[in-house]
Amino acid sequence: MAEFTYSTTQDPHTGSEIIRLNHQSLEGQTSLSFLPEVGCNLISFQVDGQEYLCGFSPQGRLLGTPILYPTPNRVKNARFVFQGKTYHFPANDGPHFIHGLVRNIPWEWDTPSLSEEQASITCHIAFTPGTELFHLFPFHNVLELTYTLRPRAIRLEFTIHNTDTWQPLPFGLAIHPYFNIIGSRADVRIQVPAKKWMEAIKLIPTGRLVDLTDAPADLRKPTSLDGLDVDDVFWGMTPEHPQVIFYDAIGKKLSLRASEIFTHSVVYTPQGKPFFCLENQSCSTDAHNLYARGLGRESHLIILEPGAKLSAWVEFLVQDL
Repeated sequence: MAEFTYSTTQDPHTGSEIIRLNHQSLEGQTSLSFLPEVGCNLISFQVDGQEYLCGFSPQGRLLGTPILYPTPNRVKNARFVFQGKTYHFPANDGPHFIHGLVRNIPWEWDTPSLSEEQASITCHIAFTPGTELFHLFPFHNVLELTYTLRPRAIRLEFTIHNTDTWQPLPFGLAIHPYFNIIGSRADVRIQVPAKKWMEAIKLIPTGRLVDLTDAPADLRKPTSLDGLDVDDVFWGMTPEHPQVIFYDAIGKKLSLRASEIFTHSVVYTPQGKPFFCLENQSCSTDAHNLYARGLGRESHLIILEPGAKLSAWVEFLVQDL
């Protein structure tokens, strides 16, 4: 008989609480673990004992799956303009600001829900006056994330609520999962069915969309990680064509299914590391600044009206090849 369970423990790296959801049946085992007190970071996704996420680097640095909001990836010169007002962030990547405001701070969480079909838990973080979040990004809003575990799959479901009474909310949302290399780099292939590559200068997009035949890599067909060294933004993702990781050494594939707001992907495949990243993003890197230049299509910055809500999701699904 299938059984979903919930447990907590202490993470030896950070000292923070780990929440774990687990499914066990005669057909196999699936589990997820995350750190609600450290950015709600998903640090483990296991199917039948195989770990697919790189939770920590060999040096003990937290990797996992950072949640990037409200500014995924880099913000050029750590500032942007929206409706005539300039917003500043603390530079943390040379002159730029990187990876948003919620990835390292505590989130609140609710009691897990267990049923015969799944296990889930909802976490949330609010931008309210008097907080550092609101000081840096003075828009009243709430970001909610529900982790749901099913056999061989996990789903990250987001809800963004603009709780402001008068001003629109300009935001982007992304996940930054660090996936393990299983076997050699030659044993791992990735498929990113984008439509265009975003030209960039020193990792900051210019706004120009380029045909994939002229990109550093055309990943529309499964492409080996062997010799692939990119850190680039791809445009034109659709729900009908998810990103896929092929693990040839173990005869498995992991599909990253996502809802329609996730139009961009950042692909990061550094040489000499035990991980690589396929990052579903709702927008481009430096989206706020591209939008301010009139590049709404290229940036896909989302503008949520006062009182409005928006939901989105990403799902990891493991299947046999």
